[in-house]
Amino acid sequence: MFWRRSRSSTTAKSAGRVPLLGSDLVALPAVFRPPLIRGLIGAALRSSSERVFVLRGQPGTYAQVLAEPSRDHWFVARLVAPPEKLQLAADLLEAIAHEAGARGVVRLHTLVADRPDVLAWWQEAGFTPFRRVLLLAATASPESQGPDPAIRVQDAVDSWEIQRLYERSTPRPIQYAEARNRSTWQIGRRAGWRVRGFLFTDERGVSAYCRIRSRQRRHVVELLSDEAAVGDAVRLLRYAVARCARPGDEVLALLPEDELAALPVFEGVGFVPIETRIWVARYTVRRVRAWKTVEERARLAALADAPRVLYRRDRPEVAIIERARRQ
Repeated sequence: MFWRRSRSSTTAKSAGRVPLLGSDLVALPAVFRPPLIRGLIGAALRSSSERVFVLRGQPGTYAQVLAEPSRDHWFVARLVAPPEKLQLAADLLEAIAHEAGARGVVRLHTLVADRPDVLAWWQEAGFTPFRRVLLLAATASPESQGPDPAIRVQDAVDSWEIQRLYERSTPRPIQYAEARNRSTWQIGRRAGWRVRGFLFTDERGVSAYCRIRSRQRRHVVELLSDEAAVGDAVRLLRYAVARCARPGDEVLALLPEDELAALPVFEGVGFVPIETRIWVARYTVRRVRAWKTVEERARLAALADAPRVLYRRDRPEVAIIERARRQ
């Protein structure tokens, strides 16, 4: 469900709020926090998949940003600023939003602590909260999984069936917020991750889907399933983790609050809840080419007042101006 932004909420830079906010305004749990060195290397190499942004003249104010889940969506993994100068963090986010828009990025998003003071600060910074998410973590077990006739590896032609499953299992407001389409479910190498997918199929078609993104010894799991396919989802999740992770690897998952009925599925595979977070997002504005130059618009506006015989060739474009005037 969508959240309503309270008009009476105060900013986090007021005197009563500052002590509640730490220097990192994201403060992800350690197991979910990416190494800062990767962002520094990415900034030095001008990488598009992971970078660190520093506010000009303020070396103590910086943010680590990842291309997550794809290059046109940036995830803010760290946002560090002195507790007494939180406005600097807002200024840095504004600069990152402009940079993202210039690069064609459509969304900045992150997972913030489920606390009123933190949430109010991010809302004042232009982010909209959409849903609560439960963070889960597990360690891959050494047990192996044999072949399962109902489970197959995702192929390039499966994106449409996965998109239909996503639309059946995800609330409509969240679909609008995430703006996913068939290209979202492509497998292969994306933004430094190896992406693999597995489908559970029966006589009804695809009833569950598991996607795992892997980088070194860290794996991020996403699970989709129909309401009546809980047992299928357990088999699928266990099989996918065994195929992608080596014993001892970190396996992470994000479970939305509207899908908490699937929590026993994850716990049955060894996942442990870490904490609840709130997913917030800010959408950038892309620059578009103007329909007409100022001079051309002025010429057409003048023609709209002239006898029609004088502008037969420009009639379709002048009609647009006439309709706008009538409205």
